[in-house]
Amino acid sequence: MESGQYMNGNMDKETVLELLRKEGFRVTRQRKLLIEIILQRPCTCCKEIYYLAKNEMTGIGMATIYRTMIALEKIGALKRRSAYQLCCCNEEEQSIFQVELEDESVLELDHTTLRNILEKELKQSGYLCGKHVKTIRQIPELE
Repeated sequence: MESGQYMNGNMDKETVLELLRKEGFRVTRQRKLLIEIILQRPCTCCKEIYYLAKNEMTGIGMATIYRTMIALEKIGALKRRSAYQLCCCNEEEQSIFQVELEDESVLELDHTTLRNILEKELKQSGYLCGKHVKTIRQIPELE
């Protein structure tokens, strides 16, 4: 997991730590340090994070860096882009979705409203089987 990672600075340290705990990951001194480093400045690869962390905590190893990056990606705090930065955890909730109707009128729905509508319809159609909608992703149109 070298360059190509991105963690957007809109997520704070406590939110990331809470997400890690919620998903069953241990919150260690090393992970706290790595999150602080990533919040302070964008890093383009694990090696860069390692050298910055090594200045603060001499015993930290590359395996810790990689495991932490994998954990952050798994909880959704890390995305593949150009540098490691914290993601905005409610980026989806801020999205507005446009639905164009056949008469060319347009409805604008926020993420929560769209999720509620979809969940209600999916439940009525028998798709959910007692489950709830966790995430809605926008997929860009192919040209």
